[in-house]
Amino acid sequence: MTLNRRHMLKLLASSTFFLSVGARASNHPATGVNLHRLAFPQGVASGDPQPDGIMLWTRAQPQGDTGSPVNLLLQLSTDKTFTETPLMEEVLQAKPETDFTVRAYVDGLSPGKHYYYRFLGAEGSASRVGRTRTAPDPDDATPVNFGFTSCQNFEQAFYGGWARMLEDDRALPEGQRLQFILHLGDFIYERCWHTRIDGSPQSRTLPPFPDGVTTDENRYAISLADYRHLYRTYLDDPHLQDARANWPFICTWDDHEFANNAFQAYSTYADKALLEPRRKQDANQAWFEYIPTVLSELKGQPAYDFIPEDVSTGDNSQRNAAAVDSLCIYRKLNWGKHVDILLTDGRSYRSPACLPTGLSKSLGLPMDTVKLVALADEGAAYNGGNPPATLPYGDGNTANAARDRAPGSMLGRQQREWLLDTLAGSTATWKLWGNAMPLIPMRLDTSSLPFLDYEDSIINIDGWAGYPHEQMILMDQVEARGISGIVSFSGDHHLHAAGTINRSASEPNTPPVAVDFTIGGIASSPVFSDIVEAARGDHGEFSRLVYREDGQELEPVWHITMLQGVLAGMTYSRSSSQALARWLGPNPANTGLQYMDTTTNGYGLARMDAKAVTVVYKALEDCTRDFETPPAIRYTARFELPAWTGDDAPELTGPIFTGEAPFPFASKEN
Repeated sequence: MTLNRRHMLKLLASSTFFLSVGARASNHPATGVNLHRLAFPQGVASGDPQPDGIMLWTRAQPQGDTGSPVNLLLQLSTDKTFTETPLMEEVLQAKPETDFTVRAYVDGLSPGKHYYYRFLGAEGSASRVGRTRTAPDPDDATPVNFGFTSCQNFEQAFYGGWARMLEDDRALPEGQRLQFILHLGDFIYERCWHTRIDGSPQSRTLPPFPDGVTTDENRYAISLADYRHLYRTYLDDPHLQDARANWPFICTWDDHEFANNAFQAYSTYADKALLEPRRKQDANQAWFEYIPTVLSELKGQPAYDFIPEDVSTGDNSQRNAAAVDSLCIYRKLNWGKHVDILLTDGRSYRSPACLPTGLSKSLGLPMDTVKLVALADEGAAYNGGNPPATLPYGDGNTANAARDRAPGSMLGRQQREWLLDTLAGSTATWKLWGNAMPLIPMRLDTSSLPFLDYEDSIINIDGWAGYPHEQMILMDQVEARGISGIVSFSGDHHLHAAGTINRSASEPNTPPVAVDFTIGGIASSPVFSDIVEAARGDHGEFSRLVYREDGQELEPVWHITMLQGVLAGMTYSRSSSQALARWLGPNPANTGLQYMDTTTNGYGLARMDAKAVTVVYKALEDCTRDFETPPAIRYTARFELPAWTGDDAPELTGPIFTGEAPFPFASKEN
C-alpha cells in the first residue's frame, strides 16, 4: 500500500505522539495546562526498542466525564525513583476516540540503556513506573537474552507463567536478565467458551461483551467496543501488567486477535468463510491501540500505523482489501551485531484453507493426506502445471476443485518477497523469525500401517502444514541464496516442540536449512486435551495413537506417535514397552522433530551470541488455579544450536532435561 497525502494526514492525526529527548527538560512543562485526575487501570507498557528510541504506552481513564480528551504528563528518567530531574517531561492528550490509550514514540535516547517512565494526572494521580530499554548499537556484539511466549487465553488459566518468569528473572544478575519479550500472537481470544472441552468449568470468566454474540457453545467479539473490552480485561491482570511494565514487548499477531482460523477479513466459524471487513478493521484498531509497536516510524519498511478506511462500499474484494490495508505490521527490527528480528503476519494476506472441512471423510480417508493437501494447495501448479481433473480417492470421480486455483499462500506475494529479500540482505549472524505458526512438520506416517493402503496424513492445515507449496518456496530460496542462521520462533498450536526444517517436509533426505522452536500457551489449554476429546469420539484405533490409560492418568502416547511413528504408538499402547517403540521409530514423516510436549503450559527463554543459540523451554505446574506464589517449574528442556554458514546445515542438539522430564523422554525402561 502506498501512503498518499490523505493517509499521512490520518497518521498525523492518530493517537501517537512523537517526542525527542534533546535539551534539558523544562522544570514546569505543565504550567498553564489543565491536567486531569486519572486512573491507569491497564498499567504501562513499551514496545519495539530501537537503538535511539522506544514506543511508550498507557491508558488514561478519566475520573468523571469520559466524553472529552484529557491531559496527562509523561516523564522519562534514568532514575527509577524520579528524584532527579527527568530527561523529558511532556504533556500528552488521551482521547475517547482511541479509548483513552496513548502511544508516545520517544527518540534521542542512548543505545543499550535502561529508562524509566510514568504518566501523571492531577491531584496526585499517577501510573505505575515502567522500566524499558533501548536496543544496542548495531555494531554491539553483546549477547541477547529474551523470553518468547504465545497464546494467553484469559479464561482457561491464570497468568502464573508471567509471575514465574518475573520472579526468576529478578533473581538473576543484570547481565543475565531478559532484555525483551517476543510475543508470537493470540494476545487475546475473541471467543469465550462456556466450559472447557471436557465440560468442566473455566478458571475464570470474562465479563459480558458490550455487543458480542452468544451461541450454545461460546461468546465472541464482533465490534470495536468488544475488542477493546478484551484488551482492557486481559490487561487488568496484575501479572500481565507486571510483565509489560518490566520488559519491552515485540509482538506479532495470530488469528484470535480477530477470529479463529481467520484469513484476510474473513472469519471461518462453523467451517464457513464469512466476509467481515468492519470487524477486521475494528480488531486491527484495538490491537494498534493496546499493543505498543513501532510501525510508521520505521524507515523504508512496509509497516504503517492504523488508518481507518471505508469498508462499507464497493464489491467484496474492495471491502476486504480496505479492511486488511487498515494496518500493516510485518517489519524488521535489529538487536545489535548478531540478531535481526523479522516479524511476519500470517493472517492478513493468506489465501483460504486449501481443503473444506469434511472432504477427506467424504472421500473415505481417515484424515487429510499429504498428497491431497499438496493437490489442493498447489492448485494449477501441481505436477508441473498439469493437475488431475479428478481426485484419486473414493470412486475417482470427485472433481479437483483446485485445478484452476492459484497456489496457496500464507504470507502473500509481497510479504513473501519482502521476507526473502530481508533475510538475504541481513548481515546478522541470526535471523530471528517471529513466525506465529510452526514450520515443524506434524504428520502421521499412516503409510507405515500394513495392509491398509493409507497415505501419510496431516494433523492441522491451518498452520504451515496446509501451505506446503509456499514453505518449500521459502526454504528453496534460503538454500539457493545460501542464507544461514534462520531460527523461527512460533506458537499457535498449544504445544512445546523443536526441530530442524528441511527444504521440503516431503523430502526427508534433504539437509535442513532452518530451525523452528514452537512454544506452548502461557495460559491457553494444552492441545493434548483436544486430541484426547477427538480420539474418544468415533475414531476407532485412533485412540491408541493418542493415549494410554495408566491408573488415574492418561499417558500421552501421542508424543511417541509423532516422534517414533504410528506403529510405535500402537505398539506402546498395547505393550507399554518404550524400548520396542523406539526400535520401530523414528517417524519418517516428521524428519527433524526432536521434542514435543502437548500437555503443558509454559514459555521459552533464548540467548543468542556470535557462536550459538541456546533455548530453554519452561514447563509449568498446574496454571488453572489461582495462586499466591508462582507455580513451580515442572521441568526445563535445553537446546543448543551452533552458528552455521550457508554451505553447512544447522545441527540442533537436545533436549537436555532438568526436573521431571515429560513422557516419553524419562519413563521407565522396559
